[in-house]
Amino acid sequence: MRLEEAVNAADIYSHLQELYGEQTCPLRHVIVKELMTSRMRERASVHEHGVRMIALIEKLVGLDLVIPNKLSTDILLLSLLSSFDGFVVNFNMNKLKASLEKLVNMLTSYEATIKKEKHVFLVGSFSRTKKGPKRKSKKRSRPSQTNKPNKKQVANNSKGPEKPDKKEEVCFHCKKPGY
Repeated sequence: MRLEEAVNAADIYSHLQELYGEQTCPLRHVIVKELMTSRMRERASVHEHGVRMIALIEKLVGLDLVIPNKLSTDILLLSLLSSFDGFVVNFNMNKLKASLEKLVNMLTSYEATIKKEKHVFLVGSFSRTKKGPKRKSKKRSRPSQTNKPNKKQVANNSKGPEKPDKKEEVCFHCKKPGY
């Protein structure tokens, strides 16, 4: 009788396990949805984002859903910000192959170079000390000092200021006399 009870208990356990024990389908659906809709947030670390994506992929492996390495790499690359487009193009054109962990390390290195370039750019943009729009200055030639009378000479001259002869004047543009 004990053998029959054990068989019945095993059948009942397996039947209950089928009905209530395996709730992997809804859980798998939630994880796949989160993995496919995940996008890296602005100002977030690519390392944190990559680790989160790897954790989701590993959860799916634990639920008997194995994602090929190429597909998981593409999913990770598609979830990045547009500032990583240069890296993605380079990665695909050179046909690089890397594990997800190695890919995250490569992305972290690329992120560090992007931040350095932006930092230098921002420092360079604040080098102006004057406020307002920058104006283009035209080169102007200075008028000759010999033709202008001093204020003291004009005040001492009782006749009034003398008008210079046009033949003695020099053109500011072409530097020729006689205009």
